[in-house]
Amino acid sequence: MRLGAYQLLFLDKVPVSAAVNESVKLAKEKEQRSSGFVNAVLRNIDRERERIPYPEPEEHPIEFISVRYSHPAWLVKKWIERFGIDKTIELCRVNNEAPPFTIRVNRLKTEREELKELLKKDIDRIEDCSVSSDGLILKGTSNISENLAFKQGLFYVQDEAAQIISQILDPKTDERILDACAAPGGKTTHIAELMSNRGEVVAIDISKKGIGLIKENCERLGINIVKSYLRDAAKGISDVSKEKFDKILIDAPCSGLGILRRHPEGKWQKKEELIHEAQRIQKRLIENLSGYVKDGGVLVYSTCSTEKEENEDVVEDFLERHPEFKVDDIKQYFSETSRTLIDEKGVLHTNPINYKMDGFFAVRLKKQL
Repeated sequence: MRLGAYQLLFLDKVPVSAAVNESVKLAKEKEQRSSGFVNAVLRNIDRERERIPYPEPEEHPIEFISVRYSHPAWLVKKWIERFGIDKTIELCRVNNEAPPFTIRVNRLKTEREELKELLKKDIDRIEDCSVSSDGLILKGTSNISENLAFKQGLFYVQDEAAQIISQILDPKTDERILDACAAPGGKTTHIAELMSNRGEVVAIDISKKGIGLIKENCERLGINIVKSYLRDAAKGISDVSKEKFDKILIDAPCSGLGILRRHPEGKWQKKEELIHEAQRIQKRLIENLSGYVKDGGVLVYSTCSTEKEENEDVVEDFLERHPEFKVDDIKQYFSETSRTLIDEKGVLHTNPINYKMDGFFAVRLKKQL
């Protein structure tokens, strides 16, 4: 019945008769007596679709947005308090859309224009990403893992917002860089590519499967400067490296509320307590790993969360206790038009509304000499 209702209300290529009849057939397979009930409900939905009673938006905005845009009320309430009603509606609306299929060019093997030409025969339409200089948006893709260019390691599937994080880190050739919480290796491999595969990248992750994915992706992309270790980044990692690092990326585990388009079931599985649980881990991560940054070095802290508790609050708490770190200007990594993604404090916020990319937060911190 839910499948039928979805087809009736949200798909435009399935005729009403087909949606109803197929749903009835499926119902008969499970329980013969239910078919009449399913038929009646779905036909009534079709007749009454313009008169579905929603809560009054003026009187009950939280309930209205929650029901109309299929988001949990606790999250809608938080977003209204932070963003206001109009932006909350827009954010909930775009969360219900399919995200773009975005790839990152592997510049160790090809260039963006060269890859576009190569993919033309298999992809309906290809567009440049608007902020990431390494990104392409593919439209009309199918079974991308079987594409020859993918097998040859010419690109990595990665959202544009995630690509920007590595660019903010600004890796340089011959540096030593730590990527904490690195699996499955999207940012790890991007860092290595930006270093022209020269230097050293140490990738640590708490998941054995994740470490396997990092190694697999490095091999496909032709990267050999990454050393991966199964470690908990919230604990000591002195056995991994006696020396401090030029730069450290902490892409911290979080609530994932910035990537609900990619995991729509997460809306109903996540609870508000998750935000506070994640914050405790995030504070331990940044506290521990900051001690491995060289004087004059850089630490980039990022999440794929929309929530202040996991983002600004974590950073502000850290800076209060570590005056040797200062927020570093990241405007230089953005074009004039895309600098709207950076707030007055020099912090990056992306979301699916403006540039159709995932919701990320990032700040670049520099350790004073």
